[in-house]
Amino acid sequence: MYHATIPDNEPMRLATLHTSQLLNCRGSEQFNRLIRLGRRLLQMPMCAIHLVDAEQIRVLAAQGCNLSGSARQSSFCGHTILGDDALVIQDTRHHPYFFDHPLVQGADGIRCYVGVPLRAFNGCKIGTLCLMDKIPREISADDLAALRDLALLTEQEMASCQLAIIDDLTSLVNRRGFETMARLLLNSSERQGLPAVLLYFDLDGFSTLNHAYGEAEGDRALMRFARLLKQTFRGSDVIGRLGDDEFAVLVANSNAQQAEQIVDRLRQSTQLQQSQESWSSPLQFSVAAVHYLPDQGPSLEHLLSRADQLMYQRQQGQRLC
Repeated sequence: MYHATIPDNEPMRLATLHTSQLLNCRGSEQFNRLIRLGRRLLQMPMCAIHLVDAEQIRVLAAQGCNLSGSARQSSFCGHTILGDDALVIQDTRHHPYFFDHPLVQGADGIRCYVGVPLRAFNGCKIGTLCLMDKIPREISADDLAALRDLALLTEQEMASCQLAIIDDLTSLVNRRGFETMARLLLNSSERQGLPAVLLYFDLDGFSTLNHAYGEAEGDRALMRFARLLKQTFRGSDVIGRLGDDEFAVLVANSNAQQAEQIVDRLRQSTQLQQSQESWSSPLQFSVAAVHYLPDQGPSLEHLLSRADQLMYQRQQGQRLC
């Protein structure tokens, strides 16, 4: 039995899962309906939507099986989230990872497994949609196409559970979502003894832009900046819109020099895209950086407060300290 490795973005992945509200949606009819549809489409007796937690598998919905509480590292789903497409095992007893798995042994063992990773709003793979059978099966291209389509529907239903933490305009997490995810990421950084940097952004002259070009152009500027943030920062970083023209990024496992280099890339990308796309309104930003050291253990509230102070000083033309 081969244990699944841990993804590089594991702290962010877990923060996304625990912030998503999905653990409160277990057994909801919209997910049960998708499970029933999956069984009919592929004619397989077992279908489940699983959430992959730190140590265990959590069942969001299931029919024909109950794998709740299964160990994550030895699970089928723990392996599925490591890939970008379907994991297909037509006969588990001939698979090098699972031939000796306890769930495969015996007359009622799982002989066929097919699963696809399920992504949250930020691309983190937090769960799986999977089907299983007690006999070996050939999985056709049509079967996989149907499963991928069903996975997209499942992700859409999952997104509806996450609306409370998503900013409608930019699709970034809102202040509530940012604070929840950032706290979880800081807790992980403290346990691992890793530094982090909080970057606090403010769009320069945004109220003037709104007045001169109209609110629609102001909205486009916000969406452009959100897109630039997502393109520049890693999937393991928490990116959020905190207010009208205020954004924040918690950069995991990063020091001051690395954060400065990332901000330089962001400025270069902003200038390049502004030139290439001929934006009708200019886009410039100010940024304040606050460094987190695990042995000092400042709270997220302290980091945000300090960043706000630094931004105020910058806007007043004072030298940052």
